[in-house]
Amino acid sequence: MEFNTSTGGGMPPNPYAPHFSPATATTTSASTFSPDAPPFAPSPGPHAPPFAPSPVPHAPQQPQHHPEIFVDGHVPILDGSFNGSGDYGHNSSGFEEGFHPSDPNGQHHSGQHQDQHGIMHSGRGISNPPVGNEEYHELHTIVADGGDRYGVSAVAFDLHQELLWMGNQGGHVTSYYGPGMQKYSSFQPLPVGTEMRQVLSIDNGVLLLGNNRMRCSERGGLTIFDFSGEDMHDMQVMTLVDPTTLLIGGHQDKVIEFDLNSGQQVNLLEVGDPGVAIFRHTNRFICCGDTSGQVTLRDMNTFKVEHILKAHSGSLSDFDVHGNLLVTAGFSTRRGSLAVDRFLMIYDLRVMRAMAPMQLSIDPMFLRFVPTYTPRIVAVSQAGQFQILDLAGVMTPASMAIHQLNTHGHMCMGFDISTSCEAFSFGDNGGLLHLWTDREEVLYNNYSHPTEFADHPEHLPAMSIVDPLTPLASIPMLYENCHGPLLSDWPEDCMKYVKRRMPPIDPEILASMKVVQFIGYAPNPRVKKRNQVPYRAKDLAITIPATSPGATSTVPESPGARGESPRWYMVPKRYRKVEIKYTKLGVDSFDFRHYNRTNFAGLETNIPNSYCNAMLQVLYFIEPLRCAAQSHLCEKEFCLTCELGFLFHMLDMSKGENCQASNFLRAFRTIPEASALGLVLGDQEEATGKVNLGRLIQSWNRFIVQQVHQDIQEPKEEDSEKKEGEETEPPKEVEKTPIEKMFSSEVTISSKCRCGKETTKETNSMVYGLNYPDISDSEIKKKQYAFTEVLKSSMSSEQVTHAWCEDCNRYQPTTQSRKLKSLPDILAINCHLDSERDLLFWKTQEEKMPNFVPWDQIMKQKEENSSKASSSQTRTVRPCRYGSHCTRSDCKFSHGPQDKEQTTVLSSAEILEMSLQEEAQAHWLPCGLKMALSDGELKIEGLPEMEDVEKEKLSEEWAVYELTSSVCHVQESRLGGNLVAHIKAGIPYHKRKEGITATQWYLVNDFAIAPMDKLDAVQFGMAWKVPCVLYFSRKDLNKRHDCQIHNPISEKVLFPEASLSSRVLKRHITFQPLAAEEMPKEGDLVALDAEFVTLNQEEAELHSDGTRSTIKPSHMSVARITVIRGQGPQEGTPFIDDYISTQEQVVDYLTKFSGIKPGDLDANISSKHLTTLKSTYLKLRYLIDKGVKMVGHGLKKDFRVINLFVPKDQIVDTVLLFHLTNKRMMSLRFLAWYFLKLRIQSDTHDSIEDARTALQLHKKFKQLKDEQEPDEFHKTLRKMYEEGRKVGWKPPDE
Repeated sequence: MEFNTSTGGGMPPNPYAPHFSPATATTTSASTFSPDAPPFAPSPGPHAPPFAPSPVPHAPQQPQHHPEIFVDGHVPILDGSFNGSGDYGHNSSGFEEGFHPSDPNGQHHSGQHQDQHGIMHSGRGISNPPVGNEEYHELHTIVADGGDRYGVSAVAFDLHQELLWMGNQGGHVTSYYGPGMQKYSSFQPLPVGTEMRQVLSIDNGVLLLGNNRMRCSERGGLTIFDFSGEDMHDMQVMTLVDPTTLLIGGHQDKVIEFDLNSGQQVNLLEVGDPGVAIFRHTNRFICCGDTSGQVTLRDMNTFKVEHILKAHSGSLSDFDVHGNLLVTAGFSTRRGSLAVDRFLMIYDLRVMRAMAPMQLSIDPMFLRFVPTYTPRIVAVSQAGQFQILDLAGVMTPASMAIHQLNTHGHMCMGFDISTSCEAFSFGDNGGLLHLWTDREEVLYNNYSHPTEFADHPEHLPAMSIVDPLTPLASIPMLYENCHGPLLSDWPEDCMKYVKRRMPPIDPEILASMKVVQFIGYAPNPRVKKRNQVPYRAKDLAITIPATSPGATSTVPESPGARGESPRWYMVPKRYRKVEIKYTKLGVDSFDFRHYNRTNFAGLETNIPNSYCNAMLQVLYFIEPLRCAAQSHLCEKEFCLTCELGFLFHMLDMSKGENCQASNFLRAFRTIPEASALGLVLGDQEEATGKVNLGRLIQSWNRFIVQQVHQDIQEPKEEDSEKKEGEETEPPKEVEKTPIEKMFSSEVTISSKCRCGKETTKETNSMVYGLNYPDISDSEIKKKQYAFTEVLKSSMSSEQVTHAWCEDCNRYQPTTQSRKLKSLPDILAINCHLDSERDLLFWKTQEEKMPNFVPWDQIMKQKEENSSKASSSQTRTVRPCRYGSHCTRSDCKFSHGPQDKEQTTVLSSAEILEMSLQEEAQAHWLPCGLKMALSDGELKIEGLPEMEDVEKEKLSEEWAVYELTSSVCHVQESRLGGNLVAHIKAGIPYHKRKEGITATQWYLVNDFAIAPMDKLDAVQFGMAWKVPCVLYFSRKDLNKRHDCQIHNPISEKVLFPEASLSSRVLKRHITFQPLAAEEMPKEGDLVALDAEFVTLNQEEAELHSDGTRSTIKPSHMSVARITVIRGQGPQEGTPFIDDYISTQEQVVDYLTKFSGIKPGDLDANISSKHLTTLKSTYLKLRYLIDKGVKMVGHGLKKDFRVINLFVPKDQIVDTVLLFHLTNKRMMSLRFLAWYFLKLRIQSDTHDSIEDARTALQLHKKFKQLKDEQEPDEFHKTLRKMYEEGRKVGWKPPDE
């Protein structure tokens, strides 16, 4: 095929389209191929144009030189006097995709670099001033990076930053910053010689498309991901249909759908021959242009063909779409050859009809709409001419003007317009990059993100040689390279070598130290860096009062000491935050019973947003609320009340074992209101301790009460559906929910203007906040207030505010008052101690109480007792009144004979704690309240001591309340502290857990639970323990409410249900639901297995000695649960095989160990039986409630992640059946090979296979136990361990 090569400069032919000389392009109506050339001859360029079927090998391109533009090694002013009016435009590079500027997904590239002749040393060209009254003029023309060897194939303005991108035919990419075109980055993303087909900018980088690969890189050049494959060949274009979905097309019959989040191909779409050469899209269609000259409009969601527009008889060179207009440029077939069509074809997408075509004076190759002026479009020819046209047909001098680029005879290969409409960019195959603007100071985008630049090197300040004041030591020097003495060296007789004194040991370490023989052991508080000591003395120590008069002591600052804050080591141990120590076995090796010797269950802290553990325990110990939550069940997937009931059931069933609130917190994170209130914390917020936990838990308290009320109030599904033909009953009065009956009090709010107009409004209040007197600090110290006064003013307050009065028609001082019409059964109070003044108020009121001991005196006494305890650790202890029947784990009395006193050795910490309890007796908060309403007026009296509450008799006039729980913030400034709860466990709880009828106060510190003195609930060392939430309950609360649990879980949960995935087919169903006669009964056997995915990876640290410790375990989520029949004619057949849908991001599907693949948990594309976690949870709960026995391998971990408590007598774990004491646990794969001669889990895990194998192992175990004596069975296990040791604990290869 012959081309016209009269472009000058010895340039090779254009690789995209027929080449024309500038003279021919401007004087003839159409330029054509040589008549004897075939219509689809291969291009000699690096890759074939869209209308060519395939490229052919070609000789290497020779370096291109531009001797005519070199002037003293700089870029001269090129003739750019042709200017025109134009505006906004967009990406184009050859026949690659160009994006509409108004489309937020359209993005592009450009470049620059210094060549062998020294062009563009500074990254800037030389600008021309505006010529005459023309709008656009040439600002810069530069030689791009690699322009001496390769031509520019793609140019693009970055839609997010002030960058211009260039990609060339050698696979190199360069970006330029700002109108000065300062080089920003330059890198080689594709192999040398591979043409850059398209550049597409996204928020965090750029997408770079080559012939057979795509790379995503940061703007600085670092690779984010690289994509290639068997489907990636002869690619031409790509487009973003949404922020995460990318379509890639080319000269083939398929289009690749690519997910930018996962960096993987997710689908392959059929388009048929001849493929896709150009992509555009609107709100309705994805427009695909191909080499046959037609444009196919496809549906945005299904990718199905909706319309086909046959625009040109030959091929398509470019098209663009905006609003309802689609404009095309292309080639026509004339006498067997292709000729450029000088008519633009225009289509109205509303009626899918062609409008009158528009004739041009140039050969159009690139088209871009100018959205600022909707009917205008920019047409560019390969000869470097462009024209701005008005599609409305208005002929103006600007639309008639033809603008010429100084391409020096080279062909224009790329074109783009900035989103601000202030700049045009062009690239030619001679390696030149052109920038045209309508002003000198131009912005590419109206709202750009700041561009990140490398830090400038820091230079040392200059110093004069004659300057006598500047010290010579300010000049850094490599001392090891200096031989001999230095001028600054001191003589030996003037120096004395003294070792630095070691800093004192942190008192926190001393207070927690345990001495074994002569060695002391204490946990590391981690307040200092390893092997580093502060240099300055003022950073080493602070001064604290010493034990003897006149003496001073310096000790390192404790992590809890910040200003007037107390030292963390002074906080009693049981109040401190307790961290779970992880090993390679996770939490299995952690001794939770060391922290909880009661039969009540604690809650673990290794779950996000577990700060609410204290309040969850408070709600659990409210008997009517516990029963109401466990009796509730609804259809909502994420119902907090349902999850609260499931959690309370676990706490009920557990006998001192630890529990997790993972399912409740999972649902909590999905509630929009919780996120809006700032109650959902990120991992970083919890780790840094910058959150005000006191304020947070009070907001959580108000939220949870209202949320549970709303959950129970929503009508049930069966109530809302009306049977056909049934008469409609008049609406009944809405019955109060149990929460409303317990917490709500009716309040009348009245507003009275000074003109006399009064308005009233009825409302309900469930949580009250304390409002403290607005007085000065001096007045706080003078007057004493009772707690009941503050509470009364908070519940029935009266204040004057400015409000709008309809009668006065203006803002007037208005008196607003609150009056209670009824009293709640549970008085929930938020203390609101958020400011320093409120803290001072509470602290001052406590100090005014009789027998109050100041905190500093308590600390002084504690230090004195510490010194005494160090010399003598013996103390005479009186006998306990309960003797050997005492159940308190922290009882400090002797449990020997009642008539004798016993001398017991106590630790120093125990002596200090007991002395502290003896000192602190005063408390401002009463232990109980008496409340009454008389003629709308609230009366409150305090009951200071617990004995007063017990003696107070119930009456119709007065409601008697007792303090049942309080939540406190234990402050520690380094990590934010922690929340603890003081809870009074009543008779029903002790009867279920302990089997006794008693009441006892407990300190609940997450998973650490211990009995405590009742006065601790009302005494607050405001310096370290601040009250947050108070709960007062009526003495007859349990008699006033239903305290029976109505289990809502029935056998209906096992009935067949529809899958969440619409793509699941009948042949994909892997289980058979239970028939009516197969419903489980007590003692039935089923086998269970579960698979999991990872939501957050494990966080660990490596120590200097090479050991590894886990800081935070990986966060797992159940992905598949399988339950199979354990007996009957269909034994081994699954009746539950549910894939669990998740809305949280999965970081690792663990496919090798779980068999779960990406997409299996996505309701849009999954072919599995997909359901919710709540639905499957209810099925398992029903089986457990029925007394069904579960067989499986490693069920402890499975139930832990599922967040389900199963009694031990209902678990048959094969990992324990075949286990010897103090020996390793055997894998299911090895046991199946050794006992069953089966090979499982060869490629991946399958839960059905694993459950069946566990069931067979259980039968094998029963068979061996029946056939063998205990000693013989023990020998069988020993042989198994010997064989396992020989084969490395894995089945040998076949």
